Amino acid sequence: MDKRHFLIAAMCLMTLAACTQKTELPENPKDQEEYRDSQGNSWIYNAMLMRWALMPSVANGLTGTHYYYPQSGSWTDANGTRVNQPSSVKMAPSSSAKSKSSGNVFGTTRRSSGVHA
Repeated sequence: MDKRHFLIAAMCLMTLAACTQKTELPENPKDQEEYRDSQGNSWIYNAMLMRWALMPSVANGLTGTHYYYPQSGSWTDANGTRVNQPSSVKMAPSSSAKSKSSGNVFGTTRRSSGVHA
């Protein structure tokens, strides 16, 4: 595989990764940033408290506001009681929560000293 094919493959993978992140909460939100997910929920970030406030849509069956703390991955209800992630809210793991490997992304290649056809 020459450099041009490698670069094209890398660009395709980056584009695919960018497309899959559209259903995730932004990783570096600004204070009072609003976000609407694919379930119709409205999220508002509070930078001082470092949490997302989930204003649920009527369709998903949640009542009341829930708070998500991305640093710890924990949830609380409107009373501040720690709760499990609501089952009707689907969140993709953020890239910081994904396991990271120290290996090469594309693996290793063997280069032969022979002539390539």
